[in-house]
Amino acid sequence: MFMKRIAFYSVLILSLNSCLPQDQPNPVEDLFRDCCGTEAVEFTHQGARIYVPNVFTPNRDKVNDFFYPFTSEEDVEIQGFTIISAKGDTVLFQRDFMNYKDIENFGWNGKRPDGTIYVGLFKYGMRAISKGVLRYVEGVACAVPCGPASKSVQSNNNCFFPSQAGKAGSLDRSKPNEEKSCFE
Repeated sequence: MFMKRIAFYSVLILSLNSCLPQDQPNPVEDLFRDCCGTEAVEFTHQGARIYVPNVFTPNRDKVNDFFYPFTSEEDVEIQGFTIISAKGDTVLFQRDFMNYKDIENFGWNGKRPDGTIYVGLFKYGMRAISKGVLRYVEGVACAVPCGPASKSVQSNNNCFFPSQAGKAGSLDRSKPNEEKSCFE
């Protein structure tokens, strides 16, 4: 009888354990599922426009390597540009203000503070000031590594890259993402 109880409880524990969420890695195709099309990429503020891409590829090929907002410099001042992990528990990058003449130091290159590369969904936020009026702009985007695992991003019509910035803080959908070899 004792052995039957042990067997019963073992089966019960195993079956209950299978119902609990497991810490399994997400399949590769799920990693970038929420990157594109879930949030706005264009914002207006006091007549000015702000375009924030929802995907970038920080692989140091000089194409879409930095994540930052695109504005008309004269119309909008960006302050407190902050990027945090998707869970919201880690600050990945922060700048007090944007200096568009030095994007390599003021745009995010996709690295964590410890120097490792961040991959996947992240949150961003910033204060936009135009004509003396403040607006908080926030959203989500993805840092996407180049390679076959991220090919779904290339073909997604809702993925917008830094290279698709138009004039004065707008998205130019007619521009290509310019990623020639990234998704092969």
